[in-house]
Amino acid sequence: MCCLFSTIVQAQTIRGAVRNTDNGQPIAGATVVLRNAIAPFGGATDSTGQFVFQNMRPGYYSCEITAIGFEGQIIPEINLTAGKEQVLTIALRRSANELPELVVTANKPGYRAPQQLAEIPLSRDQTLRFPATFFDPARLAMAYPGVSGNDDQANGLSIRGNNPASVRWRLEGVDVVNPNHLPNAGTFSDRPAAASGGVLMFSAQMLDNSSLLTGNYPAGYGDALGGIMDMNLRNGNTTRHEFTAQAGLIGLDMAAEGPMSGKGKNSYLVNYRYSTVGLLSQMGIPLGDEEIRFQDLSFKLHFSGKKGSEWTVFGMGGLNDNVFKQKTEFSEVKKYKDLFNIDFNSKTGVFGVANWSPLGAKTWLKTALVLSEQQNDRKAASDFLEETDEQQEKRLGLAITLQHRLSNQWRASAGGNIQRIYFSDVSMSSNLIRYTGEIRAHLWQPWMNWEWTAPRNQLTAQIGVHTNIYTAEDDLDTYDASVEPRASVNWRLNNRQRLTVAYGFHSQLNPLWLEADTRQAASDPAKIYPNRGSGLVRSRQLGLRHHWQWREDWSLKTELFWQKMSNIPVSTLDRTFSLFNTTEFSALDGIQTTGIAENKGVEINVEHYLTGNWFLVGNVTLFDSRYQGDDRAWRPSRWDLGHILNLTMGREWQREPPGKGKIKAFGINGRATFTGGYRAIPVDLAASRQAGETRYDTSNGWNEQLPAYFRLDLRVYWKRSLGNRRNSTFAMDFQNATMQKNVAYRYFDPFTDKVETKEQLGLIPNISWRLEF
Repeated sequence: MCCLFSTIVQAQTIRGAVRNTDNGQPIAGATVVLRNAIAPFGGATDSTGQFVFQNMRPGYYSCEITAIGFEGQIIPEINLTAGKEQVLTIALRRSANELPELVVTANKPGYRAPQQLAEIPLSRDQTLRFPATFFDPARLAMAYPGVSGNDDQANGLSIRGNNPASVRWRLEGVDVVNPNHLPNAGTFSDRPAAASGGVLMFSAQMLDNSSLLTGNYPAGYGDALGGIMDMNLRNGNTTRHEFTAQAGLIGLDMAAEGPMSGKGKNSYLVNYRYSTVGLLSQMGIPLGDEEIRFQDLSFKLHFSGKKGSEWTVFGMGGLNDNVFKQKTEFSEVKKYKDLFNIDFNSKTGVFGVANWSPLGAKTWLKTALVLSEQQNDRKAASDFLEETDEQQEKRLGLAITLQHRLSNQWRASAGGNIQRIYFSDVSMSSNLIRYTGEIRAHLWQPWMNWEWTAPRNQLTAQIGVHTNIYTAEDDLDTYDASVEPRASVNWRLNNRQRLTVAYGFHSQLNPLWLEADTRQAASDPAKIYPNRGSGLVRSRQLGLRHHWQWREDWSLKTELFWQKMSNIPVSTLDRTFSLFNTTEFSALDGIQTTGIAENKGVEINVEHYLTGNWFLVGNVTLFDSRYQGDDRAWRPSRWDLGHILNLTMGREWQREPPGKGKIKAFGINGRATFTGGYRAIPVDLAASRQAGETRYDTSNGWNEQLPAYFRLDLRVYWKRSLGNRRNSTFAMDFQNATMQKNVAYRYFDPFTDKVETKEQLGLIPNISWRLEF
């Protein structure tokens, strides 16, 4: 085992293991080089594939791993802090070339190799470093090209002009229910969204190799058209116990990890959070109109099995609610909502078991079984009206992946994703049923993929097929299926440049509330409109990326994308309507699946990794998003922003007081976002006054564009490291530091009897203190 000592009087450790991605076996003699602003540190792995760097100065490092006969890797950003070991588990792929080739990435045994296009890596350190992420990887993704948040209150993502509801969440390779607290956050109707919420239900401290796939997914990824949040949980430390405590205005966050008794390298990782907002509310401190509470518990247990296998048991549970209290004095009533008591609560649970096993020297098998469930309840009551909504979703998912290396040039993989889905939805108004529905269904997604690499690693090609089969247990015997071939080719133009092209077919099941809807028609309560059988929306996607890594710490990526969707539900009664523009339940009549939509554009992203104590991520996305309703006319979609511009950068200054053995650091990070406004349908004031609620003039679709959106977020922090015992960080985050008044949407308020403008959030400060020991 390599063991290096620096001359700096610090005692931090970076250690890890280098393994063969084909079978998890250790790679002895691999070269490991760490670099920081002072000097490089190098060594080699021992016979068990282990490496250790001890007595390292806290700060940021890059790590280069190479081995003869394998593709090398560069990890550009490693944050080493006092009181916390940095543990790396790295898997290298067999190379078709004798000399190692370097790739800026990192992966583990059992994880797929990152895509060469349409993928955004998300790390735990970035959620702690980027401003106003609230330690949420979905909000972190908004700093990257093609991604826009659809509301400041929530982490919903509109990706390349797609509907935020078309994003799918995965955990350890299995699709799960919406894993977010407060899923009603930012919705117009105050009812739950399908794929977003106020904040992710587990802490970013649990994160491991995770990413957002924005398009052109490889075989094995399906039932998503707008993006996939592919989340994985890290293992706990196997050699010592470590603890983290964090307190801030958004919540208390406590974590513990360490080794467990028994043979092998077993570990635990557990995290608990409780919203500080809830604590302050219980103390009687008023915090605006709504009382918000949430709490969650997450854990992962890792066990070493026989013959190199690994077992993990993981789970999470979350409770949250927000309460709006009716104004007791009429003089306090400023809007229609003030006349109601509104109580929304949500419960979510996830539990899973996963196994990774090598099958010989060239094959491995990964299996994961996950049960997830979410229950949402909403009640709104006034002196003249009472509304109740109850929604439940359950998913039991099984994912199986088998990979085999046929030779250094050929690899084959195959598997299947199976989902058992239950969904129910009931909405009542003054004891009358407005709509109700229930559905039991299956999604079957078998897939296979082949990969070929040219002898000198200059060309890599993948071809695969993914199948999405939908069956529902109903009177209609609903069935729909989609066979989806996919292919990609990656050219290594030289040691610094790559060109990648990908084309494929994809599909996604329509929203469960639509598949389950048996709503009573308002015009005739005796008539039932079953919308079941809408099935799968289809899509074709084409992507082309040029990647120029002109230095190890600088990269430039330019990507062209095109997406064409079909079989989208539209209405014969409202001919400009398309489900492509709808994120939450809508009362739909005359549905047929003849709509189409198209997204196309270009992304340019320049990035300087955190070296020399500074980093930068800047990008611009120019795109067009349009759709057709039943009238067959092309119109701008709701998500047609036109442009997205982001600039995120930060700088850190370190100093080491003489003779004290301490390192202190001060940093400031900022992010500026400028986008076009989302599209809107004009409010029909006369019709709204007659109906007593918001009515829209839908004759021309989403023909009104809201004002352009601008937001500046800042993060200022102070860090202190004391030997190898502990480190602390005091930080102040400011979302919308310039207090920009961005428009969220417009609506008719029956109390004021006029069209009102709902603004996005103003200045949101978050002061936090974090201790690791």
